[in-house]
Amino acid sequence: MWRPGLLAILLAFPASAQTDNDTVVPSARPRFQVVDGGTVRFGPQPVRLMGIAAPDKGQTCDDGQWHPAPLAKKALETFIAGRAVSCRQVDQDESGRPIGQCHAGADDLQAMMVSAGWAWSFGTYGNLYEPEERDAARRRVGVHGHHCLRPWEWRAKQRARNTQ
Repeated sequence: MWRPGLLAILLAFPASAQTDNDTVVPSARPRFQVVDGGTVRFGPQPVRLMGIAAPDKGQTCDDGQWHPAPLAKKALETFIAGRAVSCRQVDQDESGRPIGQCHAGADDLQAMMVSAGWAWSFGTYGNLYEPEERDAARRRVGVHGHHCLRPWEWRAKQRARNTQ
């Protein structure tokens, strides 16, 4: 079970390792990882980025021809660029995982992902990023330059397909 004090301690470490391909070096510090376009991990603790929904792993767009999830993950890694990441927990999801407002330095990672078109504004805090989403859609960047369902719509379609 997640403990509030533990998250605050784990988030104080710099983002020195960001991908699954990094060599694991024994260390007293927890390993930082970008899990996908909407999730980071500090050691064993995943943290969902607040107010956004990035493409799901396996999600395709353009009738199965374009795979946005790996590109969204790469965008988040690029936005972090080895800088220290800090997250302030604002909520928890239905599974009890923390939802955090996360920054790399002074940069709001959620705003960056939505503005670049790699995530949609979503959920209780999604209205914070609606202006960035409208701008990204107007510029047709990232997922807005393709025929993509929003992740929750894509999951519903997958569930419906699997129950037939």
